[in-house]
Amino acid sequence: MELTVAEASGLIAAGVFVLQVLLPLAIPWALIAFLSNENSILTWTVLGRTLHSSLWPSILNSSSAETAGVPWRIYLTSWGQTILLFVLSVAAICSPLGLYSSIEPAGSSTEKPFHYIPDKSAFGYGTPSRSSGPFTRFCGLEISCPGTTLNQTCETRGLTEVCNNTVYESRVPQDLMTVFNNGAASIGPTVSSIFDIQYRMYRNSTDPYSILSWYTKPDYRTMSTIILEDKIKLVEGLVTDLEHGGIGFRNHTAPNATLKYGATWTEDILFIEPETECVSLNLSINAVTPPWNFNERYLLNISLVDEGGFAALPRTVPAIARSGTVNGQNRFDLKERASRAAWVNNYYTMLFLNLTDRDSKSITRVDSTQGKRFDLGDDKSNNFTIAFSAIQTNINFGSYLNLTTNHSQSSNPHNVTAIDFDTASRACGGTTSQSPSNINSSLIACGLVLGAATRIDGGDDLILDPDTRWKIPLYSCATAMKASIKTAEFQYNGTGLDALKVRSLKPKKYDDTSLPVWGVESLPRQSIDTAPPMWGIVSPGATTAESTLDHYNISSITAESLYLPGYMDQNYPLLRGLNSVPLGTGQNLPGVEFYNQALMTAYTIGAAGFNAEADYSGARSLALYAKWQRLLKSADGAASIINLVWTDIATNAVVGTKGWGLDAAASRLSLSSAVDSVPVSSNTNVPVTVYDSHIRYHIPYAVPAFVTLGATTILLGLLIALLIMRRTGLKRLRVFLESTTIGRVLSPFVQSDATSETSSSKDWVKRVGQQKVIITPDSITVDSVPLGPQSPALESEVGSEVDAEVEVEAVERPGVEETKPQTSVNTM
Repeated sequence: MELTVAEASGLIAAGVFVLQVLLPLAIPWALIAFLSNENSILTWTVLGRTLHSSLWPSILNSSSAETAGVPWRIYLTSWGQTILLFVLSVAAICSPLGLYSSIEPAGSSTEKPFHYIPDKSAFGYGTPSRSSGPFTRFCGLEISCPGTTLNQTCETRGLTEVCNNTVYESRVPQDLMTVFNNGAASIGPTVSSIFDIQYRMYRNSTDPYSILSWYTKPDYRTMSTIILEDKIKLVEGLVTDLEHGGIGFRNHTAPNATLKYGATWTEDILFIEPETECVSLNLSINAVTPPWNFNERYLLNISLVDEGGFAALPRTVPAIARSGTVNGQNRFDLKERASRAAWVNNYYTMLFLNLTDRDSKSITRVDSTQGKRFDLGDDKSNNFTIAFSAIQTNINFGSYLNLTTNHSQSSNPHNVTAIDFDTASRACGGTTSQSPSNINSSLIACGLVLGAATRIDGGDDLILDPDTRWKIPLYSCATAMKASIKTAEFQYNGTGLDALKVRSLKPKKYDDTSLPVWGVESLPRQSIDTAPPMWGIVSPGATTAESTLDHYNISSITAESLYLPGYMDQNYPLLRGLNSVPLGTGQNLPGVEFYNQALMTAYTIGAAGFNAEADYSGARSLALYAKWQRLLKSADGAASIINLVWTDIATNAVVGTKGWGLDAAASRLSLSSAVDSVPVSSNTNVPVTVYDSHIRYHIPYAVPAFVTLGATTILLGLLIALLIMRRTGLKRLRVFLESTTIGRVLSPFVQSDATSETSSSKDWVKRVGQQKVIITPDSITVDSVPLGPQSPALESEVGSEVDAEVEVEAVERPGVEETKPQTSVNTM
């Protein structure tokens, strides 16, 4: 445990206190070793001060520590002084312990200039400089994109019109870009639009049909997999939420000035995040490891186990599964959609296994009970393999069945095919590749998650022992993509991106009048596959913006978030490709398509030919596989896998270009813009809360000091009162000091005129101080003449002097009765 400054100060004070006690004890103890019983009167005086000022009289209970017969004022003063000194010592030790240093925010914000901070991680090293290429769009060779032109040379050949020499304008119109850019700016200067999103990797490619003849083509290479980091991580151009899933677009900047204790500020950031819900199929796959256990990772003797998915299947089909769905923008019940897909999947699996009849409206026959097993064959006869060390996801329901091999009528008497299982995707997802390109065609992807294998016998799930039984859970999942604005609180303390942290990340709070207005293009002549619509926040209340919305047929909705348009069906991999970014021609508009492509990759983990860039199955990372085993114990954990994989893919795919004082060249290029590769950087002052160090104190530690202060105040008040009353003073104090020294007491026995009234200190020292006196416990000897009861002559001499003094005192104080002389000797 590291000591604080206050604790170190307290220890020092304690050490000083111990020394203050030990040294006055040790010095007299050592001093007496060098003393004899014969010393000068002055030596006895100094020795008495040294001995009696220590704690030895109290420790040894000597006569000066006795209290019998002592007036109460002297008794209380003696003990009060000791107690007060003890409390003072305690206060000296405890008081520093209450001190602490507190790093606290300033009471008001301070404007500081921001500058760009590069990323020194793999994302910073691998991200190339931003492209100067404009945002381009491709809507097919038959119809031009909104606001652009398409020119063709057509001729009629018989009954057919043949068009050639197609040339189209691929750049996005400036006024259309302005609608979305200004809309984002109306929420805050740090909120991105789709034109502040770029592909992290790109290449310049030719486009023979574009008037530009080239465009910026998306590319994808994995910079780094960060899926094992359970935190909010900042990488080049993004705020990545690896706790819940999602990415925010921010080109990272921080205060220019070196702030010793850092600063905090908040920003509103555009976030895109997946929302996923999963349900268990109540089916599992059981398998056995090979008995020889060489290097194989694949399982044998695969069987499907009914855990209620067949025996307890509801006997009527969900109503929505018969008629399809329209997604719209209302909040989706994703769990209910995943349940629909699970019902359809289990029903057709039962048909495939001949456990029921082909009448989904009313199921009467179910030839299964809970716990019953159904052999699925081995890996040689199946169109899929089950690995012990990898998970799988698939957009094709029923993928664990061999639907490609011609089976006998007894094994598949109802001729169930993959097309039947496609019904599950349609019942769950709704939007397909032929859906119209508008605000209602919201993306909902559905698929299966074949979980991580765990041992049934209770052994270690990470050790592949031979001939052991393993279980793989099965889940049905549904995912929607949502855009929203989140408020991030940043903390910067140091230099570089590593010093920039996200303290909190929360959905932005709105009142009823400040909700953002989201807009989505409506392209009635084009499908969502051919021309994905643009989306984003639009400028509310502006006349020019409203006219532009009408001109471009932009539908709007006032809400905290927007479900993004897109689709996911069995045709998607064929139409868009199997890579993590789309491979279409002529389009550079990542904001309308990257999230759809990343979601496709998240739902195709482990399939052959997919995910060439990175492995998310866990086959190459035991740590990742162990994480999947932990998450796949529940349906919520299965949903987290989809969200986290999407987040990792999207982080590697795109980058945000907008930040305080920063902009990217491509965000400013349009039909009328010249090509310019220089990014914009302006000196923008940002209000931040600067932190500073303050000294604070814990009051309980000051209680001893308060007690000491109170006692001191009372004592000083009493002293001042006595001085005013002339009851005390330095002269009176000197008289009592001289009267209580052993030398002054003995001096009259050495020289009768050596009294305080007649001798100054210097004169007394010169006349009497060097006189040798022997003091023993039994007697005092001066010049070989003992003093005390043993010397009658001396006693007679002392008695006569006392009588004379009493007579003198009686003469000076008339009216006082003559009293019997006392045995004590008055040396004053």
